[in-house]
Amino acid sequence: MSGENQSRSIEQKKENVLQCAIKLFAEKGYDATTIGEIAKAANVSFGLVSTYYGNKEQLFTACISIPAETYLAEMLMFETEPLSFKEEITQMIKNHIHIISNRKDYLQLFVQVNSQYERFPKAFEVANIYTQKLTRNIEELIKNGKLKDQLITGNAEKIAIAYVSLLFGLRLSYSDDPTTEDWNQFVDIALRLFGPK
Repeated sequence: MSGENQSRSIEQKKENVLQCAIKLFAEKGYDATTIGEIAKAANVSFGLVSTYYGNKEQLFTACISIPAETYLAEMLMFETEPLSFKEEITQMIKNHIHIISNRKDYLQLFVQVNSQYERFPKAFEVANIYTQKLTRNIEELIKNGKLKDQLITGNAEKIAIAYVSLLFGLRLSYSDDPTTEDWNQFVDIALRLFGPK
C-alpha cells in the first residue's frame, strides 16, 4: 500500500471510530458507553481507538469538537445583509432544519454536553464557542433587518437565542424522525420569531 493510500485508510478508520463513538455516546450516554464497544462497532482494536483519540474523555471531547467546525460552517451559510430579509431568513431556516434533521446523534450529544457542562468542561467550551458564533451571526442578521425596516422591533439577542434554542429543541423533541411535512411546518413557525414585515 502506498503512503498516500495508507494515510487515506488511517483517516477513514479514524472517521469511522468517531462516527461510531458519536452514535453510541448519543444513544447510551457517556457512562454506559465503553471504548471496547466503540472499537467493536468500528471494527478496530481497543488499542487503535486509544491511539487515535486517547482516553474515553478525550474521545468524547473529539466527538463534539471535530464535527463542530463543519456543522458551524453549514449553519452560517446565510447573508447578514441581504436585499430581502424575509427570503434570506426563510432560506436560512430551511437550511438549518435540513441540517438538524440529519444530525440527530450529534445534536443529542451536544445537548448532553450543555446540560452537564460542569462534568464535561472541555467539550462544553467547544460547544459554547460554536453556539455563540451562530447566535451572534443571527443577532447581526436581525439587527440589520430592523435597520432596513424589514423586521419588526424586538430584542435581537433574545430572538437569536430563542431561535437557536428552538432548533435544538425540535431535534430533541422527537424520538422518531419527523416527516418532511412536519419539518416544513416548523419553517413557518420559526419565521414568526423574526417578525418579517
